[in-house]
Amino acid sequence: MIATGTSQAMTARDGRRWTLRPGRPTDGRGLAHLFAKVRAEGRWLITTPGAVSEPSEAFWISEMIRAGEHLVLVAEADGEAIGNVLVTIERGVATEHIGILSITIADGWRDVGIGSEMVAAAQRWAIERGLRKVSLGVFPDNERAMAVYAKRGFVREGLRRQQYRTAQGFRDEILMAWFPEEPEPGAPDR
Repeated sequence: MIATGTSQAMTARDGRRWTLRPGRPTDGRGLAHLFAKVRAEGRWLITTPGAVSEPSEAFWISEMIRAGEHLVLVAEADGEAIGNVLVTIERGVATEHIGILSITIADGWRDVGIGSEMVAAAQRWAIERGLRKVSLGVFPDNERAMAVYAKRGFVREGLRRQQYRTAQGFRDEILMAWFPEEPEPGAPDR
């Protein structure tokens, strides 16, 4: 199981093979490169191209993995990082029960089931860690991601209007959350 440090071989809906595994400090460079490619699309990540250098981001990622306080999983195919799931834990006494979820998937690997698998792995880890809430922010035009989150039991909590300034103007952010101790929508009462 991923949370205990092993890899899982997977098959995407289109038949391609990929692996979901725990992040290693040596993944910093590959993940920073993945983030740079997705950032260059100018649509999915809040940081703009050039806002952070790949070497500094690679170092930060490696150190975060080395610390072992958060969930960092890598989706890879043919030795290349094609996706990442991260759950960071809030540090305050009042908020240490909350994990913040973020997912990045390379172009060409979207819409084949990788996102659903990564969200499910993050949810299993959150339960093992005893988290009471997993939250995330998503842009309103990322309907694919919102559908995956909703299917996995995330609910919309709110909207932060004009939350981010980009070269194209201001962007809203939808807030969603999942509560491990609440029954899944449509599930029988416990």
